[in-house]
Amino acid sequence: MLSVLCITGPTASGKTDLALEFCRKFKNLKPEIISVDSAQIYRFIDVASAKPTRIERKEIPHHLIDICDPSEQYSVARFIKDANDALMKIISNGGTPILVGGTMMYLNRLIQGISNVPNIPLEVRQSIFNEGRDNGWDKLHKKLFSVDPQFADGISINDSQRITRGLEVWYHTGKGLTEWKNEYSKLSPQNNLSFKLRILALVPKNKEDLHRKIKNRFNNMVERGLLSEVARLRKRNLSRDNSCARLVGVRQAWEFLEGTVSMHQFLQLGEIATRRLAKHQLTWLRKFNNMKVIDPFDNSKTQKISICESLL
Repeated sequence: MLSVLCITGPTASGKTDLALEFCRKFKNLKPEIISVDSAQIYRFIDVASAKPTRIERKEIPHHLIDICDPSEQYSVARFIKDANDALMKIISNGGTPILVGGTMMYLNRLIQGISNVPNIPLEVRQSIFNEGRDNGWDKLHKKLFSVDPQFADGISINDSQRITRGLEVWYHTGKGLTEWKNEYSKLSPQNNLSFKLRILALVPKNKEDLHRKIKNRFNNMVERGLLSEVARLRKRNLSRDNSCARLVGVRQAWEFLEGTVSMHQFLQLGEIATRRLAKHQLTWLRKFNNMKVIDPFDNSKTQKISICESLL
């Protein structure tokens, strides 16, 4: 059975750099990278998403990058389909797909599959979104908890996208997402392709090492033009409720440009938000099984590449 390598871990753990170095060393495998990143899907969000450069993407083929306009919503179900299509294309052309990224919900659904929920009419979704925007997402979260407590318990009271998703499924089908997941058929790339996902998780043992990387990473984003990038986004008249406007880094820059926080506060809030994201990613990783876990800061580049090779 074909093995497919997946490199994951918290933000700033070195996933992209490791994947690129591995691909450069093993060009004979015809490697191609599939992004597992909910920020890199958006066009015009390059700095905030830490996208591979255009030169790097020209050197190594990449998939699922720059596939959405910032005004679009992108779902987990669409990711499953897009990832599945990319996997089949690469494998059928004799290449080696490498999944890289830290959006753990995407990775989890890729492993576990996604419930075969019917399409929800746009007007149902819009009605729920308008209610949350006007009356408060905490109230809608309580409503979701009353109909699907297991799903609601796992999400924030301010997670507008997932609260909307949970309620729209309930309103349209009469069943919660938890029930759909437990009782109905699942769609997963691993059910359609004969391959085994081999996961390498980059998990620092010392949180301080990761925190230093995060601080340097965020400061580097600011130096590379994060504020200018977000200023251009704001000119597109995007709503603050838009998915891309809620991305870590983008949200904090947006607040600074609106004048609601100072530069010092912006830098602090950006670093804190990135730390929280990393903590969230590490929490997700503890739920996964059959992973090879290494400390990215305790292993040399050569050692990490060798470990990647051993998983294929």
